[in-house]
Amino acid sequence: MDLLKEAVWALILVAVPVGLFTLAIAWWAMRNGHLKDATDSKAIGLGLKSMSKKKVKPEDDKRDLIQKKWAKFGGGFYGIVAFFTYIVIEMIEIIDMIMNVGGLWAFIKHLGLDVIIQFFIDAIMNFVSAMVWPLYWMQRIDTNYAWVFFVAAYTGYWFGLKLAHRFMNRSEAS
Repeated sequence: MDLLKEAVWALILVAVPVGLFTLAIAWWAMRNGHLKDATDSKAIGLGLKSMSKKKVKPEDDKRDLIQKKWAKFGGGFYGIVAFFTYIVIEMIEIIDMIMNVGGLWAFIKHLGLDVIIQFFIDAIMNFVSAMVWPLYWMQRIDTNYAWVFFVAAYTGYWFGLKLAHRFMNRSEAS
C-alpha cells in the first residue's frame, strides 16, 4: 500500500511538473526554430540535448533567456530536471527571503547591495545544488521508495516529449 501511495504522490509532485516543464522547453525550442528536423519525440529529446552542446557565438545567439539558462544545465532528461530543480530552489529561497523580512514591501525597503550580493552568492550555490539534483531531491523527499520518484521524473520527461511532438504535428498540419 505504501508503494502505491508513493507512486501517486510521485506522479502528482514529480511526473506532472517535469512533464509540463519538458513540454514548455521543447515548445520554446520549436517555436524558435531549433527543432525543425525533429520527426518524433525521440528526435525532439536528442535535439534538446544537442542544443546545449552547440558552440554559439554571442552575436549569433538567437536563443531566448529560458533556452540560454536551460542550456547551461546540459541537455536531455538530466538537464531539464536540473533546470527545473534550479527554478524550484530559487523560488523557495525568494519566497523565504521575502517572508523572513516581513513581506514584499519590507523586502523592497531592505533591498540593498548586501541583499543583491547575497542573492548572487545563493544563486551560484543553488546552481551547484541543481547540477547534483539527485542528491538534492533525495534529501528533500522523505520516502522509502526514492526510485519511484526518479521513475516518475523520467516518465514525466517522456510524456512531455510525446506531447511536444503531438503539438509539433498539429502546428505543421495547420
